[in-house]
Amino acid sequence: VTDYSIVIPAYDEELLLPATITALRKAMAEIPETGEIIVVDNNSKDATAEVARDAGARVTFEPVNRISSSRNAGAKIAHGKWL
Repeated sequence: VTDYSIVIPAYDEELLLPATITALRKAMAEIPETGEIIVVDNNSKDATAEVARDAGARVTFEPVNRISSSRNAGAKIAHGKWL
């Protein structure tokens, strides 16, 4: 079990995700707890899912464009004890 999960709802974020995930990984490396990054592709029209996957995030898809639906989709697949 992972200590924590970070859920990132994302819609057409291919340009911003690499820097975001890199910054999160850097911060995660500085603490002893283990974590995972989950990107929820919220029906993007760009390469959001591929970019997130290439950056090392777990990716899931949520077709309903609502922030609550995206957060719930990420929480559903999370392995962390904390979100």
